[in-house]
Amino acid sequence: MLAGLSGRALPTLPHVPVRGPVRPARGRTRLVPVAWDGSASRIVSGHGSAFLHGATMSDAPAALTPDWTDGDPAPLVLTPG
Repeated sequence: MLAGLSGRALPTLPHVPVRGPVRPARGRTRLVPVAWDGSASRIVSGHGSAFLHGATMSDAPAALTPDWTDGDPAPLVLTPG
C-alpha cells in the first residue's frame, strides 16, 4: 500500500490456492483472512466485515474476486515479519 501511495511500482503478490466457504460479493473483490495450510491457505472462520477475530487469527488477507471458487488461487497480501 505504501508503494502505491508514494508512486512506486507495486510488488507482485503471490497467488496461492485458497480453500474454504465464503459467499462471493457480486461485482466486488473481498478481502478475507486466511491461514497457511501446507502449500495452500484456508479461510479463517469469523471473516465477516465486523469481526476482528478472523483477522487476528490469520496469516494474511486474501483478495477474492467475484468469480473466485473454492480452491482457486488468489493473491495474498503478505506482511514482513
